[in-house]
Amino acid sequence: MSLTKEERQELIDVLDRTGQHRKEGVAQKVIPEKMYAYTELVDREEKTITVDECPVPFRIVITKAKDRAEGCPLLFNMHGGGFIFKQDGDDDLFCARLAAELHAIVVDIDYASSLDDPYPAAFDQCYGTIKKYIGEARELGADPARTATLGHSAGGCLVMSIALRANETGDFKLGMQVMDYAANDNYFPLVTPGNERSRAFSLLYADGDEELLKDPHVSAVYATDEQLRDMPRTVIVNAAKCPFCEMNEELGMRMEKAGNEVTMKRFVNSRHGFTIRMVDEWDEAQDFIIRQLRAL
Repeated sequence: MSLTKEERQELIDVLDRTGQHRKEGVAQKVIPEKMYAYTELVDREEKTITVDECPVPFRIVITKAKDRAEGCPLLFNMHGGGFIFKQDGDDDLFCARLAAELHAIVVDIDYASSLDDPYPAAFDQCYGTIKKYIGEARELGADPARTATLGHSAGGCLVMSIALRANETGDFKLGMQVMDYAANDNYFPLVTPGNERSRAFSLLYADGDEELLKDPHVSAVYATDEQLRDMPRTVIVNAAKCPFCEMNEELGMRMEKAGNEVTMKRFVNSRHGFTIRMVDEWDEAQDFIIRQLRAL
């Protein structure tokens, strides 16, 4: 059963009321000069597309290193924001750094907001984009065997969901997946006191369907051991001050026991959102991610 108009507005009101820290963070943000320098080393192209899996139009940004060679890596980035907020520019800088340092092509997917299009719109858009561009990798000058997905918070949830679906369908095979403070349990805010804001994000994403939040494609912690087999090489980046930290490490251990190669790193002085928002140990985290991706 979908949310009523009144229920949806109540949840939006919660986000408005509890979002002061986000507004303050945006207002106080200082972009390091080094990040602007990467934009001079890449070319960018914005497109509005649809995919077979979802009729809702959405924006992608393709960032290409100017010095890339034939057969370069092909990376896919999915932003955070509780499935609500759209990409606001910080991911553009991160993608420019990825492309420049890895001599790669990066496709950033600015998927639908659940305010307008709840699950599965964002998931279908991301899955369809990855399937499409891996299929066209050679035409782009990339190697379809050198592919990776990266996601932050809600985007990290999408990364894991996509790997699960790709294993089920066989549509494509990823070389690596990077989950950065990923929201891999979207049911826990409903049963944990003090998570009013996270609860609103979850219910808006699932359009009020609480049981859907236990679906592994929405909350990967509910995946079975069998579903966790044959995952791409996995990199998990965590912040010690993030509420998803321990559950992501537990998921990583389960994945390792299922036979996957998993690398995890906890940044002990960092909070949720740090890597892309460029706070706390952000530079070390971005550098760590890039070092892992060099193995593609």
